[in-house]
Amino acid sequence: MEDTIEIRFDWGRVYRLMSSHGLDRSQASQVVQGQLCLDKVVHRRRRSDHLKKYLGHCTFAKAVRDGRPRLFALHGQRVQLMRIKANRRYEVDFLPLGPDLRPSGELATAHKLQFKLGAHVDHMPKIQGSIDVSWSDARATEPIPKPQDRYFISDNKLFGWVNAANTICVKTLEGEMVKGTLSWIGRWELGLDVNGGELVVFRHALANIQGFRWGSLKDD
Repeated sequence: MEDTIEIRFDWGRVYRLMSSHGLDRSQASQVVQGQLCLDKVVHRRRRSDHLKKYLGHCTFAKAVRDGRPRLFALHGQRVQLMRIKANRRYEVDFLPLGPDLRPSGELATAHKLQFKLGAHVDHMPKIQGSIDVSWSDARATEPIPKPQDRYFISDNKLFGWVNAANTICVKTLEGEMVKGTLSWIGRWELGLDVNGGELVVFRHALANIQGFRWGSLKDD
């Protein structure tokens, strides 16, 4: 009788885990048996769900759809207000804008590797004061064309910062530095919450990212 009660109790816990944490029966059973760590299982599922949602995020495609003006920092220490008019695999067409958000030039084309940072114009008042410069690295540089030569950081480590909502500091190849909390992780871009404004950081333009080490048990 005691063995039967124990078995029923274990299955009850399995179903509670399935209901409360969205685990499948196999995962819940292994957690109950001590073969899996619940925190790790939940962390991996959240990470998988997050990457499914954001990995393909493309700011340029979104900008074409919504037509909103954006401010971008580009290589060569340039800053340009623009509306993105067309998005292709490696290039975008954009209409340059003046301070009044009216067209200030002809339609132009830029390679995507030229872009470092970007934000909606109405988010810039929240963000602008938080962008600093590392003067030792503040020089115009060319983008790094080969992916294998660029700064690499794993999605697993990045998601640890998303999950923990810790402040991180990102630095570009031309020395811009900004602190914020990481909101989302894309294949080509990162979303950084800076004082409630969203700053898009292009991963190809990164020199490094620094942040609090949030714990090793879930980092796998």
